[in-house]
This record gives sequence, structure tokens and C-alpha cells, in this order.
Amino acid sequence: MWLPRALGTFFCGGFPPVFLPTALFPSLQLFDHIAECLASFMEQLQIKEKKLPLGFTFSFPCYQTKLDESILVNWTKGFKSSGVEGRDVVSLLRKAIRKRGDFDIDIVAVVNDTVGTMMTCGYDDHNCEVGLIVGTGSNACYMEDMRHIDLVEGDEGRMCINMEWGAFGDDGSLSDIRTEFDREIDMGSLNPGKQLFEKMISGMYMGELVRIILVKMAKEELVFDGRLTPDLLTRGHFETRFVSAIENFARRLQKVVRRLLPDCEVRFIRSEDGSGKGAAMVTAVAYRLAAQQKVRQEILDPLRLSHEQLMEVKRRMRQEMERGLEGTTEALPTDGLPVVTAAPVSWVSEKGDFLALDLGGTNFRVLLVRIRTGIRRSVEMHNKIYAIPQEIMQGTGEELFDHIVQCIADFLEYMGMKGVSLPLGFTFSFPCDQTSLDKGILVEWTKGFSATGCEGNDVAEMLREAMRRREEFDLDVVAVVNDTVGTMMACAYEDPLCEVGLIVGTGSNACYMEEMKNVELVEGDEGRMCINMEWGAFGDNGCLDDFRTEFDVAVDDNSLYPGKQRYEKMISGKYLGEIRGLLFRGRISERLKTQDIFETKFLSQIESDRLALLQVRSILQHLGLESTCDDSIIVKEVCAVVARRAAQLCGAGMAAVVEKIRENRGLDFFRVTVGVDGTLYKLHPHFSAVMHETVRKLAPKCEVSFLQSEDGSGKGAALITAVACRIREAGQH
Repeated sequence: MWLPRALGTFFCGGFPPVFLPTALFPSLQLFDHIAECLASFMEQLQIKEKKLPLGFTFSFPCYQTKLDESILVNWTKGFKSSGVEGRDVVSLLRKAIRKRGDFDIDIVAVVNDTVGTMMTCGYDDHNCEVGLIVGTGSNACYMEDMRHIDLVEGDEGRMCINMEWGAFGDDGSLSDIRTEFDREIDMGSLNPGKQLFEKMISGMYMGELVRIILVKMAKEELVFDGRLTPDLLTRGHFETRFVSAIENFARRLQKVVRRLLPDCEVRFIRSEDGSGKGAAMVTAVAYRLAAQQKVRQEILDPLRLSHEQLMEVKRRMRQEMERGLEGTTEALPTDGLPVVTAAPVSWVSEKGDFLALDLGGTNFRVLLVRIRTGIRRSVEMHNKIYAIPQEIMQGTGEELFDHIVQCIADFLEYMGMKGVSLPLGFTFSFPCDQTSLDKGILVEWTKGFSATGCEGNDVAEMLREAMRRREEFDLDVVAVVNDTVGTMMACAYEDPLCEVGLIVGTGSNACYMEEMKNVELVEGDEGRMCINMEWGAFGDNGCLDDFRTEFDVAVDDNSLYPGKQRYEKMISGKYLGEIRGLLFRGRISERLKTQDIFETKFLSQIESDRLALLQVRSILQHLGLESTCDDSIIVKEVCAVVARRAAQLCGAGMAAVVEKIRENRGLDFFRVTVGVDGTLYKLHPHFSAVMHETVRKLAPKCEVSFLQSEDGSGKGAALITAVACRIREAGQH
């Protein structure tokens, strides 16, 4: 069936005509009367017990962005019911039906009669792309190319535009066409200054327009020998049907169109009850679309989190943090870094040259960091990136660390520093058990690494052994640092209020400054300690099971580490792209079946406010999917829901962290800065804003600022190494 797509979405229906005794009664009376007529009609057909879909043909200027919502802009055609303009007429009708309580109707769509007319004629003639009403009022609609409509998303296909052309000229553009008679008609109407084009052409005004002209001519003795009868002087007594009997309007209209459009063959088809027949046709389609929308929402609803659910996630995160600090088995694996006893560090006295290594993914970096003090303190960095082949990532530990040392040797030669001996900070962004700064026991690999002989061993010592095997240089491995901690330290160099670090990229993690007295695994009660939370493992003990959906379970089951890093799998970039659902009307391409093929960068691109649906389709074509415009809209919605949940979950975790610091210090109000890094946070168009808003709502007693880290993994590692060197030199290590 041919079906145009409508502005907002105009799918329509209707009910039989009813007599409205007056168009001036209050809004409640008007819609009560409509509901009463509807009840009478249904009772007559003995269908009052059925819940049927209804399309509401409402032929007045409306603002419509949803299928079942229509805001009346202003009354026309003599209607003046108070309290309706600016309100949703569907809601008013629903309220009137509910008040009766003797029948139930599902109002699926509201539409203009002009669109209904075009739809009716389009059913019989597929060339019908324009609808026209010239009756009591006048209006037109037509099919417009989507690429010309800036107010609506989409570049492909066409959309039915309800012109509401009766208001043409209300801005003064017809002033030179309007006559004194048109102005008199307008001034005597219920809505002066509005619907000026309609007042020049429609049936409600045409008879009156002729009467006014005849009165003037009679007064000037141009007709009737100057005689004026009471009927001619009475408003409304010269009816439009008299004009129709005298003059053939349709023939005149068609003749003018042919003259003005000589290159177009325009055929006029009279509609047989377009408001009713067209309404019924489209309401049926609208009902099917509404059912499909309901199924889509049922799929996506488990991914939509309420404020109460987010508060519960925050509460559980806090509970797991407490258990981790106590060393409880199966708790969040929280590790302390005994680096800092200030909040978090004073960097004023740190200076010198340091090497830093950054291993956290498939790319590995070696950096030279020069810290300068004085009036113009600065951190100058030089770095080189090296790839780690998959066979090395999944080979032996010796092969991995020999490769790292080979990269260090290449970098030193590249910098002209061969043979130099410098302190080194090792950013190692994997879960570790760390009780001293220069020792990190790898708990387990993540992010695709599985090199044997590493888990359970000290990665700093493995690096030292690899350097000894090479026998070219002997660097001083002073500190092993997680990228999250490095991010916090680098941002604290810029902002002394920074006491929290956050990574939201390929993976996700957080760290924060905890009171030493709360850390039962480490001796001492004075000062504070930087806690690496490894919060990606939050939920591995089952505490998030009631929040996980079937999609989270599928992502987890198909990952390299089933059952592990469950919180990370709900929020981080490595997993957000794994979106599969009942899209594309059941057609799933072979490429979409491939794990990780829907890259997270697609999710960020698709959610861009500037991205047109044509570009969304281009991304989907990359996945082998021949999608429609509607498919593209659905994909944008799925991406938005998945990314919003990720940002909210991340925000709930962060709210738990900042609230704990505030309560630790017994403060009524707490200002804190979070140093943050990661591609998902930085590149996704909405992630950061949603996360910030979630933290604000869940931690109202905290004023949280977010500071983006510029290379926290390198700069932070060097700064920590500098502090560690000073502490060691002072005999405090």
C-alpha cells in the first residue's frame, strides 16, 4: 500500500460527522460533546465493549511532532472554544472519554483532513501527491523531498507537508493583493489578522464577500437600480452556495493551474469522504507501527535506569568499596598505593629527567619527561609509540618484556641517549596487587592480553630481568603506576583539588584519596593513600545481576574473560559497540554477526547531533546492512539508550566515590576535582554531559569538577617517579 511519511507523523482516522450546536462553548463541553457522540455511534453499532484504534481528524492549525499529540495553534472556521489553544487536543479528548467511563478507545493518531484527502485519493491513484481542501476553510498538503526539510532529521525519501496555507499572507505578504472588501471581511471575523488567504478563497467567506461587494455597487447605483433589500444588508444571507450555482469554481481553478503551469499535467481527483476513508486507512497503518514501537520499547526499557535504580547502584558501589578496604573475599579488588600522604601531592620541589613506559593496550609508549621548577614550572614530554603484535600479547611473558625492552632501546637511540641511566616509572594498566610503589603483582590480564608466566608475578621485576638479559642499559624502575592513578596525579599538578582519577576508554577504572585509618590491609592511621579501585570488576560477585540485561549477559559470555569485569562491560568503550537487536526487520548481515564488528567509534559518530541519517545509513552499509531511513532512526535510538546507560552507571559509581570522601572528612559540603581520561569520555558527544548530570543528582552535597587529562599515563608516571625518588633519597622509602 502506498503510504507517504508525514510531518511529525500524520497518520489519521476519523468518526462520522456530528452536529455541533455551537462552536463557542468551553473546551470541556466541546470534548464532552464529541465523546458523547462517539459513545452514541459505538452503541448504535454494538461495539461499545471493544477497545478499537481511533484516528482523530482535527482540521485546524496544529503543532504536531508526535503521532498521537497535536497542539492547537489557533481556532479557525468560526470556532472559538475557550481553553483549547496551546493544548493537546488528543489529551482533551482522552480526558473526556475517561470521565464517561462507559467505553475505552485507543487514540492512535491525529491528522488534518487535507492529508486524509490526499491519502484517500493516493490509494486509487499512485500519482496523487497533493491534497487540497476548498470548503468552509481551505488548506493544502504535498510530498516534499526530505533533504529540503531542515526541521526534521533525514535526507532520504519524501515527507507529507501540511501547509496550513490559510495563514498565507498573515505576515503582510498579500497586502498589495487584498482589497477593501477583504479587509472588511477580516475585521468582521472572529480572528482578525489571521487566515487571510483562507478568507479570500474559502466557502465560509465567499458568499459574504460577494454580498459586501453587491452592497457597495447598489449604493453607487451600479446594480438593482440602487435598491437595497433587508436580506442583502443582513450578514450571512448571501450564501456561498449561491456563488457556486452561478459560477463553476472547479473549472476556473483548473484553468488557472494549467495557465500557470504549462509544463505540468495536473489531474484533479475528487475525494469521496477523504477525512473518513483516508483516516481509516492510515490509522490501520499507524496501529501497526505503534505495535512495532511498543515491541522496540520493551526491548530497550531494561536499559533505561530510573533515579531510584541509580541510587541503588551507588549504594552497592559504596558497600563494595567498604568491603574492599576491609580485605573481604569476593569484594571489589581495591589496592592501595602508598605514595602520597598529602592531598594528593605537592609538586613544587619535583624536577629532573625521567623515563616513563605506558602499557595499557595494543600500543605501547616510551616517554622522556622533563620536569622543570621555578616561576615557569613545566612538564616537557617526548614520546614514541610502538605496536605490540598479537602473537606477543598472547605469547610468553619473556617474549612480551623482551619486546618492551627492545622498544626502550630504540627510543633511547632515537633520543640520542644511549647508555644513559635514568629513574623509570612504569604505567601498567592491568589489575595488580600492589603493597609497595616499585612492585606490582599482576592479578589477571584484561584488554586482550594473555601472555603466559605473568599472572601472579611482579611486573617490575620481569622488566628488570628483561633489561639484564639485554645487557645494554640498567634503568632504575622506581614506580609501577596504574593509568588511572597517573591521570589523577597529572591533573593534581594543575589543580590541587584533584583527588579522584577516572578512565573511561577501552576499559574503565577509578582511584581516589582514602584515609589511611580506613585501609585495614596497610599499617598506619595517619595521612591518606591513593586507592586504585579496579572498579571494572564491580559486580563480578553477582551484586549487579538484577541490573544486567540479556544483552550484557551475551557480551560477557562472548568475551575473553566471561564472568569478569562485569561493570566495565556495561560502561566502557571496548564493549558498548556490541549492539545487536531485532532491527532491520530481522535481516542480520554476516558482518553484524561478527564479534566487535560494530566499533564503539560508530556509536559516537551515530550519536553526533550533526550526523544526518544518510550518514548513519553509510555506517550501516559498512556492516553489510541495506537499511531504511526508519532503520537508521532506530539505530540512533539504540545507540543513545546504550550510551546513556553507560554514562549513568559510570556517574553512579563516581557519586559513591566523592560521597565517601566527603563523609570520611565529616564535611557538609565538599568541592573536589576528578581527573579524567579516555576516548569514550573525550570523543562521545553526550557521554560526559550525562555522567556529570548523574553525579550532580546522586551526590548533591558535592561540587564535582572534571578536568581532562593531557597524557596522564606518561606525565603522571613521571611525577610519581619524581616524588618517589625524593622520598627514597630522604631515606623514607
